[in-house]
Amino acid sequence: MTIISKKSLATALLATTMLTGAASAAEISANVGATTDYIWRGNTQASGDVSFSGGLDIDFGNGFAAGTWVGSLGGNRDDDDDSANYEADLYASYSTEVSGLGLELGYISYMYPGAADSTLDFADVYVSAALGSASVSYYVLASAEDTDVDADEGTYVSVDYELALNEELTLALHYGIEDYKNSESDEDTSISLSKGDMTFTVSSDEGDDTRAIISWGQSF
Repeated sequence: MTIISKKSLATALLATTMLTGAASAAEISANVGATTDYIWRGNTQASGDVSFSGGLDIDFGNGFAAGTWVGSLGGNRDDDDDSANYEADLYASYSTEVSGLGLELGYISYMYPGAADSTLDFADVYVSAALGSASVSYYVLASAEDTDVDADEGTYVSVDYELALNEELTLALHYGIEDYKNSESDEDTSISLSKGDMTFTVSSDEGDDTRAIISWGQSF
């Protein structure tokens, strides 16, 4: 596959976002959260530990947006553990609507500062379409510091649906499948029930690893 530099692509997207959005009124928002386990694509990222997170987003009011997010990856680590203690993401996107169909194109860089293994970092480019309460997203690995991961040319497709059960409860259904060039695909599913700032989720992956997670999140 064609290797896209994370730094150059992120710089280009952010520069375009800032320049194009300069004439628009930018809105800044922040978010904080906590969860009993940080699950990503069906797999735990926090070794089953509680994870805390926070982020900052800028909406330029013209379809362009950018932001950053930081989440802890578990605290029960030995001094000799080479794993990262937290994840830091950088992202930029453009959204529009065509005949009621919401479209979004974006870039996400996943970084693991402080990890002894500097090859953990990678980046995705994605496109998503949403109609009503249903959405489909397609992610393509843009680049990875690990050459073996980069050569695997990973893709991820997610299908999501939300249903308001009443004025307080929202049900969310998710299905995802990750495909690789040189290895087997991996599926994951989840069902979530949200009320206010609280969410209860049951998540499982293809290896029959099922987890129940309680999460809290707030934006301001």
